[in-house]
Amino acid sequence: MPVGFQAFKEDGTLLFDIDRISYGLLKSGYLNLVDRWGRHYLRSAQLNPAEEANWQYIDLRDPICGITVSGAISPIVFLVGDGKPCGEAISGNVRTLYFQGCTPNTKAFIFDLMRDVGEKSGMECYDATGRISFTTGMPPLNIIAAVDPPAINPPVSPNTDTRWTIYAGSQNEQAGREWSADDYIYPKGAVFVPVVAGELAACLTFSRMCGLTQGTYLGVTQVGASEGCGGASGGVRFFFSPSVATTAVYSGGSSTAWFDIPTDRQPQALVIRATDYPFPFR
Repeated sequence: MPVGFQAFKEDGTLLFDIDRISYGLLKSGYLNLVDRWGRHYLRSAQLNPAEEANWQYIDLRDPICGITVSGAISPIVFLVGDGKPCGEAISGNVRTLYFQGCTPNTKAFIFDLMRDVGEKSGMECYDATGRISFTTGMPPLNIIAAVDPPAINPPVSPNTDTRWTIYAGSQNEQAGREWSADDYIYPKGAVFVPVVAGELAACLTFSRMCGLTQGTYLGVTQVGASEGCGGASGGVRFFFSPSVATTAVYSGGSSTAWFDIPTDRQPQALVIRATDYPFPFR
C-alpha cells in the first residue's frame, strides 16, 4: 500500500509514517519501593554448589523499586537517575516493572506501541489494516542520541583478569542506603558521559554481566554483577553493581575488584530529553 501520510521534523528526518506503528509515552512517574530481596550464600567454599542444602538464604534487604502500567504490550523504559530492570510481575493486563539500584528520585518514562488510549481531542492515524499507528494521545518517542559506554579498563596486570575500577574514568561508589539505613551496602562502579544540556533519560539496549569481589558485614564474597544506566543533567551514567538476588560465595582479598567482564561487545544507552515529556503522566 502506498504511504498515505508522513510527518517530518524540522531537520527533515521522518517523525512518523502511518504505515509503521510508532512508540509513544504510556506513563511517567517516580519509581516506588515495592519489595526487598535477599540472596543465597554457599555455606562453605568446599561444599558442592549443586546441592540445595549447601546454600543459606540471608535477607540482605536489597531494595526493589517498581512502577505499574495497564495494558502494556511491549514497553521500553527510560530512566532519569540510576537503575536497571530486574524483572516484572503480571496479573491480567496489569504489569509491574521492577528495577534495582534506584533512589527515591528516580523517574521512569514508559513508552509502548501506540494504540487507542481513549484520547479523542487530537489526531489519530491508521495503517492499512485499520490499526492505530499514531495518536497524539501518546507523546511520540524521540531518541536524540545513542551513547557508547567508556571502554572497560585493562586488567591490573597481564596475568590476572582483575580490575580495581570497571570503566575508563570510573570510580567505585558506595550505594544501597538510599531507602533505609538498614539496607544492604554495595559497591557501584560508575562513570558519567556528557551528552547534551538538559535533563536526560536513558535506556540500555542490553546489560553485560561480570563478577565482583566485595566486602560485607558477612566477610568478603564473590557475587554476580550486571550493568545499568540512567539519564542525568547533561549526560548519562553507566554503572555496574551486584545483580539482584545473586548467589554469593566467600572469598579472600579485601578490596573491591571486578572480573570476567565481556569486552567483545558493548551496549548503547538510548537517550531522550526528559523535559520534552509530561511528568507525571497518567
